[in-house]
Amino acid sequence: PSQIAMRDEIAVQLDKAIDSMEPIDREVLALRHFEELTNSEVAEVLGIQQKAASIRYVRALKRLKEVVNKLPGFNDDKLL
Repeated sequence: PSQIAMRDEIAVQLDKAIDSMEPIDREVLALRHFEELTNSEVAEVLGIQQKAASIRYVRALKRLKEVVNKLPGFNDDKLL
């Protein structure tokens, strides 16, 4: 039961962390990870150059990692 409560709390904190990100970062990550689009496809969807999409993705992933690693129960070895 305590592990379930801890997992639920981490999920809430993760949602807050993602919500704190810039909308473009969330969009790029969602397109890449949930829609499983390539950088080229992301660029087309967002109307930006492929290189810009790649750079945005790397930066967004880095920001997410920084935010998530501050959450209790996460560390560099477990995520990203």
